Amino acid sequence: MKFTNLAEMLQTRASQYPAREAFVFEDDEGNQESWTYAELEARSRTLGSWLVRRVNLGDRVLLVYPPGLEFIAAFLGCIYAGVLPVPATYPKPRRPSPRLDSIVEDCQPSLVLTHSSSLGGICLEQQSPAISELSWEPTDLIPSAEKSSFEAVSRSAEDLAFLQYTSGSTSDPRGVMVSHGNILHNLTAIRSGFALEENVHQQGVFWLPAYHDMGLIGSILTPMFVGGTSTLIAPATFLRRPHRWLELMSEKQAAISGSPNFGYELAVRKTTEADRAVLDLSHWRLAFCGAEPINPSTLDEFASAFEPAGFRRSAFFPCYGMAETTLLVTGGQHPDGPRILHVDRNAKREHRVVSLAERNGNSQALVGCGPICEGLTCRIVDPVSLMSCDENQVGEIWVRGGSVARGYWNQDLTNDATFRARLADNGEGEYLRTGDLGFNYEGELYVTGRLKDVIIVRGRNHYPQDLERTAQQSHEAVDMGAAFAVEVNRQEQLVLVFQWRREFRNSDHEAMMHAIRTAIVEEHEIDPHAIVLIRPASLPITSSGKVQRQKCREQFLNNELAITAQWTNRLCGGDDLPAEPSLERSASPDFLSNAANMSSEQLQSQLQDWLVVWLANRTNIQPGSMQPETPFAELGIDSLTAVEVSQELDQVLGLQSPPMVIWSCPSPKELAEYLAGELQACKVR
Repeated sequence: MKFTNLAEMLQTRASQYPAREAFVFEDDEGNQESWTYAELEARSRTLGSWLVRRVNLGDRVLLVYPPGLEFIAAFLGCIYAGVLPVPATYPKPRRPSPRLDSIVEDCQPSLVLTHSSSLGGICLEQQSPAISELSWEPTDLIPSAEKSSFEAVSRSAEDLAFLQYTSGSTSDPRGVMVSHGNILHNLTAIRSGFALEENVHQQGVFWLPAYHDMGLIGSILTPMFVGGTSTLIAPATFLRRPHRWLELMSEKQAAISGSPNFGYELAVRKTTEADRAVLDLSHWRLAFCGAEPINPSTLDEFASAFEPAGFRRSAFFPCYGMAETTLLVTGGQHPDGPRILHVDRNAKREHRVVSLAERNGNSQALVGCGPICEGLTCRIVDPVSLMSCDENQVGEIWVRGGSVARGYWNQDLTNDATFRARLADNGEGEYLRTGDLGFNYEGELYVTGRLKDVIIVRGRNHYPQDLERTAQQSHEAVDMGAAFAVEVNRQEQLVLVFQWRREFRNSDHEAMMHAIRTAIVEEHEIDPHAIVLIRPASLPITSSGKVQRQKCREQFLNNELAITAQWTNRLCGGDDLPAEPSLERSASPDFLSNAANMSSEQLQSQLQDWLVVWLANRTNIQPGSMQPETPFAELGIDSLTAVEVSQELDQVLGLQSPPMVIWSCPSPKELAEYLAGELQACKVR
């Protein structure tokens, strides 16, 4: 069945399957809420009717929601009203949101839709005027209309459906303009690639954030497109208990799910044989993997770990895509599992493809990302000459077809160069220049790297110039530097290399590195693997003064930098983090046995003293350097670490706190106050 726009798609599914569950959301405590297709359509119609009385056709509406079903209705309500929904990252409590600031400045939204539970936690008074002065409307307080005569605003395939902001630069955000035709073209390609039959009820389970293109399209719009049922959990729930993702796959007998590479790795690392023994994953037919480089070892380890539970290696669906192509570009399955190609590493550095019969010391294993999707064309092109590459050459990946978006919002000059490229050899076009490098081999795309220096950690893009700017501003003695990624225990991790200024030769290098780490975690939510200070004038730069990031990376890996100080994070790299808390960290504090006889002030004081020492051990910081008022950002606590630390604290203290409690209590003192209150409440109960 062919649709003209997303509103028509929802109306059709609600007419076909009114009583079928469309979405089920499970919160961190296991409570579930579900909407049928009829209920979802009615709720979307209500919000659409409410919106048309407050905004104009084509206005942008920011969606800032915690995980849950209300986001879906708000997104579709915008579609019904003919305005552009703009999914945005949910900001951390009590913190400014530079990314949200940039999105607001770029797209100039008319209002913000949110959930009533968010308004207190976001603390609008701590946000910029651009954000706090917008009208924030909690849609869950808008009553559903029993009957509505409102008709969805008519939209053609050429009209824009939504803006999808790419993860990455906070200083130069890029809102991808996705039309109704783009999204419906890509949903058709996904249905074909996933081999989803029209009249077969499909069940899927997903934890991906709704504001991310893989989450929005893969776990929300695709199930609607095929009339399936999607069970959703919050990303924080997955990070805290990845086993729950797999339990739901087992309980629902779900056939479809997916994750970036790090999600599969986390599931292996944080589950035990006993956890896996009670699962039934035999119904899992398709396990897509994309959004970041795919590590063949991760796929092997996941398949081996969960094979006793019925998981089949052939279920893996490695894929390649990006927001600029709406989502999917290539992807595929094979009866024996993903295709792994061993290539000569030295030849690859010269952009040549030399396949090897087997792995050796000079080989690199690459995962095939499948054939090109239906309705798309892919070319491998020399990024300098713009000529088509030979079959055994690595080049830039160019894509054209109905899924390629209309361009970036308000960036006409960039759009000409990026979305309207033509081949120099025959003038063929218009192509999207992806900025990624790869090659085709026996009908599959292999992605080898990035033409640009974008750093991908846990599926999120980070632009090095943003990271470098933050580090340079963190301390007066920090001079020019380079940010780049290295592979540590099969995961990409961030390394920062900076010169120190000559006039500050007597500065405390430990303080400089501490300031850099604090600033990077605070602004970008990524904990560096290493921070390196080098002598002045030793950073590799071009004749025009530009930093040579790749050369700096090579010097770091080859121990060729003129290092004066270095800090390495033992918590980065995944494998260094145990699946369960160590005995030292999981030992209950002595004061717990007498907590019932303490006053609130005594309990808080003892808890605070213990917490400072415990956190210092947990985050690799000298106890003497941390005080009760020390912000958690200075401890290098990013989102995954925050969830892990919260979970370990719960196990040690016998509590069940919100998974992101550390974001709401930004120092050991405030966290101790909160935890003492929880312990007192437990005593009363």
